[in-house]
Amino acid sequence: MISRSLFALVLSGMSFASALATKKQTEPGNFTVALIRAPPVNVPYPPPSSDWYGQMHDINATVDFGVKLIQRAALSGADFVAFPELWFPGYINADPGPTDFLDNYFDQTITVNDTNWNKLVSAARKHSVWLEFGFAQHISDNVFMGQALIDSKGNVIQVRQKLRPSGAERNIFSDGTIDQLLVHKTPFGRLGMLECWEHMHPTMTFAMHAQYENIHIAAFPWAPDLDVDTGVTRSEVSLAAARFYAITGSSHVFMPAVGTAAVFAPNGTIVASIQASEDPYETPILYHSINTTSFTSSNQAYDTTEYSWAALQQVNKAYPAYIPKIANNSFIQHRQNSITEMRKVGPIV
Repeated sequence: MISRSLFALVLSGMSFASALATKKQTEPGNFTVALIRAPPVNVPYPPPSSDWYGQMHDINATVDFGVKLIQRAALSGADFVAFPELWFPGYINADPGPTDFLDNYFDQTITVNDTNWNKLVSAARKHSVWLEFGFAQHISDNVFMGQALIDSKGNVIQVRQKLRPSGAERNIFSDGTIDQLLVHKTPFGRLGMLECWEHMHPTMTFAMHAQYENIHIAAFPWAPDLDVDTGVTRSEVSLAAARFYAITGSSHVFMPAVGTAAVFAPNGTIVASIQASEDPYETPILYHSINTTSFTSSNQAYDTTEYSWAALQQVNKAYPAYIPKIANNSFIQHRQNSITEMRKVGPIV
């Protein structure tokens, strides 16, 4: 993990390095994306390490670290900076019942337009980079797995919430809504973003593919070295999801994650990657450049592909008649978890 003392050392090194560089002008033929792979402040490393050594999530220190990473990326030539899922303040695996650890986590969330939010937006504007970041988003009495897209002038393009938090995540985080499955027209092509296991669900990927993405941000929370067995969360599974998305969507897919990060060409080829065993403080960022000059900013032949409206009707017609047509199961039902209640009883199972 990066402690406060090591955090200060890393920041001082970044400031020195930054003084030696200047931000390059965006070149459509050499569009550079920076994928953050260093862990948030206090978060154990390497994944799936779970020994916090008495530390807890720290949103203020993590945002300050994130701002320095944005600066470093911009001065290294990045046009776009992408952070992992829930990087602000970090991912959480919560024990059952109320705990100080979970209670603290709720205090380390971000509310849109709060001080920490404004620091990140200001960093995008100051360093003239587009920015995607995953964060624990506080709205009213709920916390969501938020994902933000900010342009290089500091304009908020989208703030979305993970539609269906995965597994035990859904015992803490509330559900997003389907109207947030959007692809955006940008100066460098059509861009969309999803989080982690959203890439496994056709209920989420179909709508995204139908909108023609040139570039896709596939934000995962963490990924260990290959061959480290963490079950369905092992890197091979996450990489397979990102690879499959690239192929089925004909998109350039950028996968930021704490530890192992990767980039996929539209044919599924890994064109850049770093494994978790590489020092995340020596190499906190994976860079990759693509040529965007052939990208279009408008929909192309959307009525002729396998993700067309006609194709969707075929999927509906092909649904087996013998399976009961239950309109509202537990996966579809919109779930919201009260922070007030979770402070008393812990994650809501």
